[in-house]
Amino acid sequence: MMEISVTFLLTGCLIQGVFCGFSISLPKRVEALKGSCVFIPCTFDIDQQYVTELTEDVKRIWYKDVKPPTVVFDSSSPDTASLKGEIFGTPTEKNCTTRFDNVHQSDEGSYYFRVEGSGGLKYNYYKVEIAVISVVDSPPEPTVSLFKDQQKVKEVTGVTEVKEVKEVKEVTEGSSVNLRCSTKIFCSSRPANLTWSSSPEHLLNESVTQQQRQEQTELISDLIFTVTHRHHLATFTCTVTHQLQEQITKQETRTLRVQYAPKNTSAHVSASGIVLEGRSVTLSCSSDANPPVLNYTWYRDTEEPLKPVQSGQNLTISNIDPTHSGRYVCTAQNEHGAQNASVMLDVQCEYQEALLIYSQSLLYQTSDFRLDTYTHIY
Repeated sequence: MMEISVTFLLTGCLIQGVFCGFSISLPKRVEALKGSCVFIPCTFDIDQQYVTELTEDVKRIWYKDVKPPTVVFDSSSPDTASLKGEIFGTPTEKNCTTRFDNVHQSDEGSYYFRVEGSGGLKYNYYKVEIAVISVVDSPPEPTVSLFKDQQKVKEVTGVTEVKEVKEVKEVTEGSSVNLRCSTKIFCSSRPANLTWSSSPEHLLNESVTQQQRQEQTELISDLIFTVTHRHHLATFTCTVTHQLQEQITKQETRTLRVQYAPKNTSAHVSASGIVLEGRSVTLSCSSDANPPVLNYTWYRDTEEPLKPVQSGQNLTISNIDPTHSGRYVCTAQNEHGAQNASVMLDVQCEYQEALLIYSQSLLYQTSDFRLDTYTHIY
């Protein structure tokens, strides 16, 4: 009967608290950069029966590996530890957050925490949680993302025969967007540095707000601006610089694809000089838009209301006569809007051309005569 009661008490202890009140909170996996430091955020708790023993003199110890365990850091003698660093806070604050400096590949492995007092307070937390430290040789590239109205903009990828195309972001002109660069923080005491560049360069100086902040595990830099058609196919590059034994830089470039209504619409007459009746003439219209212009429509502004003459980028008039003279308006349109451009068409009779040539010739001859006469008088 006594044996059954003891078993029940032990079981109850396990149910009410993690291993009779001993618990710890720390990440299961921590990534470290070779040559940098690594932070292990950590808090612990103890069983209530040992509360009076939790004093400032309690040792906070880190072991590497479980079988066989190796002491790598002891708060009572930090200078003699194989891993140099610091445990933050005090034992009474139940703080075990730790920084290990100058981490190397050999420091990879499983780590567990131990508290050790002068009395009965002695506990290895590997029964509760173990942190695994992995060491990378080189920092990763930063991540560049685009947000609009707090939502991540969809990404478009493509592959050409030559190379893979970088991710392209699609937004509409007039949108207020946030271009965000983030990089992992390996050592908050020696944080990385984030910088932006753009092509064309002047885009970073045109009403762009830059904001940078440091969170627990990330360094973030935001570019906030309103998109215009000038941002179409512009590239933004985020560069992260890590200060280790030597300076290491990584960067990521993203291209913006902006959808916008027609811009810089223009119309012109294909023929040069005088347009004569009986001939053929072509009026052409061009515009810059994304997506490309869906419809080109031609109108004559001599008609009220304006009536479409023809659809298409080019308007060809055969056997032209003076009644075709006037101003022609081209409208370029896509799903985001439209823009107009106009051109004047002046059709002349053939005899008017001959009369004009004759008049110019006569004027030239008269000018020569007057010049000769003026010289003779002088």
